[in-house]
Amino acid sequence: MTTARELRFAFTFDDYEGAVRLFRDVLGLETVMDLERQGGRGVILAIPSATLEVFDARHTEVVDEIEAGRAQGQRVRIAVRVDDLGQAGVAVAEAGAKAVADAVVTPWGDRNQRFAIPDGLQLTLFAAEEPSNR
Repeated sequence: MTTARELRFAFTFDDYEGAVRLFRDVLGLETVMDLERQGGRGVILAIPSATLEVFDARHTEVVDEIEAGRAQGQRVRIAVRVDDLGQAGVAVAEAGAKAVADAVVTPWGDRNQRFAIPDGLQLTLFAAEEPSNR
């Protein structure tokens, strides 16, 4: 077995500035390395804590139906846990993301809201549901 020491996901965006604004400025990811001096533009951002969700196609459809009301046909989605879903939703919308659906309470007890960012990537914001609302 080979033990992974770091996992990086590389995304290419036509609206580079918008993507950097969303992930660095709105969601607060810290810059590890600025790659602009190497030709083109890029940035490596640190993620404070991460998990990797691996689903089959049917489970993806189930999650899409819960969060967005219907299958989205996307094979890649980023999910970000936030403290205040309402505030975060406003901030990502101001950064150019479009709400796919209203926030929902999931069967696993979180409040989730799905967005589409301008280059088509799906983004789920999620927050723990308040115990009094469960």
